Parts: sequence; C-alpha cells; structure tokens
Amino acid sequence: MKIPKIIQEKADKEGWNSVGFIGKRRGKDAFDVGYVDENGEAVPTGLPVIYLFDGKTVETVYGEEALELL
Repeated sequence: MKIPKIIQEKADKEGWNSVGFIGKRRGKDAFDVGYVDENGEAVPTGLPVIYLFDGKTVETVYGEEALELL
C-alpha cells in the first residue's frame, strides 16, 4: 500500500524515517513508524508508535496500547 501523504508528513515532522502499513486495526488503516540508520538497519526506539488513519484524521497510539495492536 502506498503511504498516504498525511501519514508520511506526520512521520517526517516527528523524526521518523521509516513508515510501514501493517493492516487494519480498529477499522482503520494502521502504520508503524521507526528510524533506520544510513546502513538500512533499524534503530531501537523503545515501545512502538502506531498511526491509525480513517481517511481523514490520524490518531497516534503509543506504548503498550500500540504494542497490543501489532
């Protein structure tokens, strides 16, 4: 799936450089975000951050709640 512009812009603004579609969660498109170094290796960032997108607005889910969505 192509990453929606609003999701990519939010990730960029928050300092994430990796965004991936993980499917539907709570009836919305779900995207996980992270940080990848110059060698293409994922950098540990702690508990996950998930963006939920209903086609209009983005909800950010953090920590253990986000972990449950994975």
